[in-house]
Amino acid sequence: MRAVDSFFADRHADPAALRVCEGTSCALAGAAGLRSALAASGPCRRIYCAGYCDRSPVALLPDGRPVRLARTAGGIERRELESLPEIRSHGARAVVTERVARGSFHELGAARAAGAWAGLERALARGPAWALEELERSQERGRGGGAFPTGTKWRAAATEPGPVKYAIANGDEGDPGSFIDRVLLEADPHAVLAGLALCGLAIGAQHGIVYVRSEYPRAAERVERAIAEARGAGLLGARILGTDFSFEVRVARGQGSYVCGEETALLEALEGRRGEVRLRPPYPTTHGLHGRPTVVDNVETLVNAAWIAREGAGAYRALGTAESRGTKALCLDAHFARPGIVEVEFGTPLARVIEEAALGSPPRAVALGGPMGSIVARSEWDVPVCWEAMAARDISLGHGGIVALGEETDFRALVLSWLEFMADESCGKCAPCAAGSARALSLARAGERDRLLELLEVISAASLCPFGQDLPKPVRALVERFGALDQRP
Repeated sequence: MRAVDSFFADRHADPAALRVCEGTSCALAGAAGLRSALAASGPCRRIYCAGYCDRSPVALLPDGRPVRLARTAGGIERRELESLPEIRSHGARAVVTERVARGSFHELGAARAAGAWAGLERALARGPAWALEELERSQERGRGGGAFPTGTKWRAAATEPGPVKYAIANGDEGDPGSFIDRVLLEADPHAVLAGLALCGLAIGAQHGIVYVRSEYPRAAERVERAIAEARGAGLLGARILGTDFSFEVRVARGQGSYVCGEETALLEALEGRRGEVRLRPPYPTTHGLHGRPTVVDNVETLVNAAWIAREGAGAYRALGTAESRGTKALCLDAHFARPGIVEVEFGTPLARVIEEAALGSPPRAVALGGPMGSIVARSEWDVPVCWEAMAARDISLGHGGIVALGEETDFRALVLSWLEFMADESCGKCAPCAAGSARALSLARAGERDRLLELLEVISAASLCPFGQDLPKPVRALVERFGALDQRP
């Protein structure tokens, strides 16, 4: 048990401490200095994303309420934040933001009237085979960063034998710069539950779990309330809407670990162990939670699935490109003139999104997809938002967070921040990531450019999971292309 307690930050941290976000956007906004100043008047600790990147710098009060931090003549002001950022779309038919762009639909009556549960109701009338086939026809791909075809994943679990299967909503959105999952969990939880129940119907699962990161306490409370409302209305629980389909859902709260956003580490945490990445194969679809067939889907993915069941695969396929169907919610951080969430149809030029948000003052570059994503210079913004087109140019879309890196950006400080993040959040399963990240941080602090670049290559090549494999790439870009280590404190 000591091993588990030492792994999860929340299990050995002061519960009365102010949690100061030092994710990418907040770090660039001076969060470290604010934390140092605040520590003089009370306990503080660092977290790496509170999910309010559009209003950074941010902290969470001990009761979980988010506040924006600002220096004033009298000290540091704490201003409580509302849940929703500005939400808009670029010419596309809104899919994941169709409700939240108009406000919060966390209550059942409003959500059901706005169609959140209509897809599940349609699928119940047509049967599990239809639900699975419709999702396959839509060609939807997971929105958590991997872009794996959702229908393929569901089919793999559906064909596995056995009476016990699980469907899990992965709400452990931890990439600094992304906050769409927080918004959906807080303002449209019924759509998430409907998508999760749809997955359960399609694969033959009777058990669902919504895993919510500890930095999103309001989201966990909203989902728990939505579960109770849906159960009371016969939309969850035994014999849903009078059919033979039964599906129980519960919320599991994270305990402070970024790596638990990786599906196998999440499963380890749910089983009461350290959130360390599992070797694969076998995959969760055959050997998941408690060794049973399990589907783990990102929150945005599930909201898409509920929409597809309601509107049909054809309507979804009509959006986007032949390679990347549908839309993507992109999160723009506080360093843009117009931050918030923009839902775009796949194929939209990245430049259009950035320049519209910059209001005529475009940044020097952007960090796309979080610390495991890509640094995209202005000359590369002509690339369309599309999995294949971006991959062809070695650009990672990831979860869709976009952080503006202006002329004033301290690239050296950003490198150190990301390497500190890596060293702190490595699960410890493999030495290249765990020991390598600590050594990389030491080399970066010392300005050992060449040795750092060599080590980053080793970490990337030898690490077990995408955390260690991918994080070195944007760090290398900052060092090689932006001279990050040429800057001095």
